[in-house]
Amino acid sequence: MGKLAERLADAGRSGVYRVESTEALEEAVGLNGFALARISFADGGALPQLAARDGSVLLFTGFEARAVNGALKPLLSDLEAKAKARREEGGRFFAVFLDPTGALPLAPLYNWKRR
Repeated sequence: MGKLAERLADAGRSGVYRVESTEALEEAVGLNGFALARISFADGGALPQLAARDGSVLLFTGFEARAVNGALKPLLSDLEAKAKARREEGGRFFAVFLDPTGALPLAPLYNWKRR
């Protein structure tokens, strides 16, 4: 199993992150047998029921227009709270923003240069 798949399997790493591309994430989600929900802000950005299941991975795209003036801060706080609660239960929850430019104040899910 690859390092990213191992990271997703580790409940202690549940959280909110950013990625530069989605290919490795999609592969790691599949290796773990998790479900990946794509959430586009162009489509309204509503959170699916999937967020309640262990191993949930939410992939957010198209957020750039809403990233100004802290407009995403409430969403990021809510996602962090969900991840913390899941960690405390021993479960896994990952919210991942496709953010190749690093516009959001989030840690990268994976160091793409070290693979």
